[in-house]
Amino acid sequence: MIPLTENPPPRHPDRPVREAEGPWWIAKVKPRQEKALAWELYNQEIEYYLPMYLKITRRRDNNKPRKSVVCLFEGYICYCASRGHERDVFRTGRVVNLVEVRNQKRFIDELDQIYHALERGVAIEPLTSTENLLPGTRIRVESGPMRGIVGSVIRVQGAHKLILSVEGLGRAAVAIEASCVKPL
Repeated sequence: MIPLTENPPPRHPDRPVREAEGPWWIAKVKPRQEKALAWELYNQEIEYYLPMYLKITRRRDNNKPRKSVVCLFEGYICYCASRGHERDVFRTGRVVNLVEVRNQKRFIDELDQIYHALERGVAIEPLTSTENLLPGTRIRVESGPMRGIVGSVIRVQGAHKLILSVEGLGRAAVAIEASCVKPL
């Protein structure tokens, strides 16, 4: 496990997702290769976004907390590349498949919501496929640090959570007060 300070920057260059220069692509990477690929993209000056969150677990031997920076969408990294150069990431040997983002506007809108939530310090965690997810009510956050974000509300482990979905990547959940949201 690498120290917290040696993780790649989640966004390169450090600017909002909407200001990307070029179309977005999704790279499906080999197991546990997301951060290594991010470093390679960083060194090659290729624009990317790798959403990450701080995960705190307890050690089995002494029950002390262990902090890890973990990828929000395991196995995927988003990057920008102009037509003809999108396959350059295959040269790294870390990529299994590329996913072309057909609806760029929708993808950017959804990815931008994740970006802004993480930039505001909102605690987001991935949802696993083992959780029973039922379609929920579409809502908009009306107050708090996530004001303006649109998503779906479900009940997970007894808490209200806002589900932020990014087409092609998956879903992430964030705990949110029911009084902060308004149905659409």
